Amino acid sequence: MIYYYSAIIERMLSGADLKNETAIAKALDITPQALSNFKSKGELPADRIVQFAMKFNLSVDWLLTGKGKMTRSDEPMFSLNGASLVKEDPENYCFVPQVRGEISAGGGLLPDDTVDMKVAFRREWIARRGDPTNMSLIRVSGDSMEPTLFSGDLILVDHGRNYIDAHGGIYAISMDHTIMIKRMQMIQTTGKVRIISDNGRYEPIDADPLQVKVNGKVIWFGRELER
Repeated sequence: MIYYYSAIIERMLSGADLKNETAIAKALDITPQALSNFKSKGELPADRIVQFAMKFNLSVDWLLTGKGKMTRSDEPMFSLNGASLVKEDPENYCFVPQVRGEISAGGGLLPDDTVDMKVAFRREWIARRGDPTNMSLIRVSGDSMEPTLFSGDLILVDHGRNYIDAHGGIYAISMDHTIMIKRMQMIQTTGKVRIISDNGRYEPIDADPLQVKVNGKVIWFGRELER
């Protein structure tokens, strides 16, 4: 259930000249019926919840439960055009480079390490997860990691974690000079590493660890809701 309808509307539409619910619905980019359900029943599509959280700096947990902080101060809060953000507030924000190539969730692609742009993250958030100077962002290509990751998703890779944790995880790996994004597990009984696609249409592969180079662990991803 969505909590605090009045507070949400006030925060989202502060200063807007909205005379009726039709205008409010238009400003929120939802139908009047969806607005009515939102107001009376607390019902709202999940994709809109995430959109509102991103656009208006609201916490998804607060929107869903009414608990915790209303704002997203403890969430990634990244900016694709963060030059001025980092310049104005270098103590709280830092850059992570986004490389131009794509990382395949499929058969593999040749890497392209050219820095396409730099993305600003909250320094406090990212420092709790590792050294931001040893991280990069890259887009996913292919469908083998669906429904966890979709083609076009932007993933944050910590290159300092270039080993497979005991409990496994999702990693950027290299095999035969191509880079892929896969779920990885160590098989203790055989000493091999299992390369897993979350999409059930792809069979897992057991490989000799010497054949696989771990480039880093995926620690976060971002997704556009409408492409």
